[in-house]
Amino acid sequence: MKKIRIAFTGIIASVILSGCVTTGEFEQMKSDIARLYVENNQLKQEISELKTRVDKMSSDLSSAVALKEGQLTLLAQTQDYVKELQILKGRFEENSFQNEKKFKELSDKIAELQAKLTQPAQPSEKQQPAKAPEEQLKDPKAIYDSAHIDMKNKKFASAREKFQEIIKNYPDFELLPNSYFWIGETYYNEKKYEDAILAYEEFLKRYPKHEKAPGALLKEGMAFVELKDKKTAKVVFERVIERYPQSKEAEIAQQKIAEILKSWNSDKKPTKKVKSKTKR
Repeated sequence: MKKIRIAFTGIIASVILSGCVTTGEFEQMKSDIARLYVENNQLKQEISELKTRVDKMSSDLSSAVALKEGQLTLLAQTQDYVKELQILKGRFEENSFQNEKKFKELSDKIAELQAKLTQPAQPSEKQQPAKAPEEQLKDPKAIYDSAHIDMKNKKFASAREKFQEIIKNYPDFELLPNSYFWIGETYYNEKKYEDAILAYEEFLKRYPKHEKAPGALLKEGMAFVELKDKKTAKVVFERVIERYPQSKEAEIAQQKIAEILKSWNSDKKPTKKVKSKTKR
């Protein structure tokens, strides 16, 4: 603008000095210079707008590059997650297959025991005479307490009969679940381990969340150990850990599994042959 003004001043001075320019020509020159002034302002504004657009395009380009890099990083992470998910899925399917196999073996074993024990029993030579109706207890709590006294005195058959009486005649008794559990205990103490397993299993089916459930499942596994069926016992102990991980029975089950594995490893160790010395 300074240059335009200087030029304008110079032109005016020249014209005045020369005295050759008419008034009309002078006005035309002033009009042309004013037009140039306006066009120059418009050009400056366009240049400013163009610069703003270039800056915005540069910023957008930088953002696009950063976004592209972020997308590539995210894509790489996603691919890693997909691979990890596939590995975990494979492990889960393998564990599910193994667990289903173990539980099927256990169910088959229990069904086999149940079929064996539901066969008609031979009548015993000595049978306890039935109590007279007037001698029978009517209060379920009294029957329950009497059964526990029999347990302490190792009269397991008598105790079992009283627990069974509670189950049969007093379905609303508050200690009914305990009666199912103690029936299993009577069989276990009599070393009737197959009957004990079925009694514990009946209790667990009815009351899987009862406070005595971890103990019942643990004793079921120990009964299989007593039957020399360590493979099934290991499956039962694993169920204890899976179902009741925070219980003391889970700790005992872990110890029992370690004992079973140790016994298997010792059975696999080859025996050293002792070379006999020959006399010369």
